Amino acid sequence: MSTCIDADAFVRWEKGTFDFLAWIEQHPDEPIAFPATVWQQLAFGVFGWETARAAKRSRYLFLVGTVPVVPFTRSHAVRAAQLSAGLKLSQIGFSDCQIAATALVDDAQLLTSSTRRTSPVCQA
Repeated sequence: MSTCIDADAFVRWEKGTFDFLAWIEQHPDEPIAFPATVWQQLAFGVFGWETARAAKRSRYLFLVGTVPVVPFTRSHAVRAAQLSAGLKLSQIGFSDCQIAATALVDDAQLLTSSTRRTSPVCQA
């Protein structure tokens, strides 16, 4: 089974509370990828933050530059709309629906540390 990487797992790695590179090494035969929505969230820091913080984010993104980014397709958009409609009373955001839909449509686990939004199979 493949694994989609959530932004919070990446941020925990930046903060030093999760060893993302060690996690990758422990799963050598498992395909991993970033949903396009997550990559957008992470790339925002390169362009939207002050210089030192943006440079740090850029370095971390460079280190995982070979990890594929899953495109957000029509199937993902339809599944995200279904999730959003089904969860309209919940506090899950638009981007979170897109990320969850990517994992569901692609039959992938979601590496996340957020149990508030999800019930992760694979928790950072």
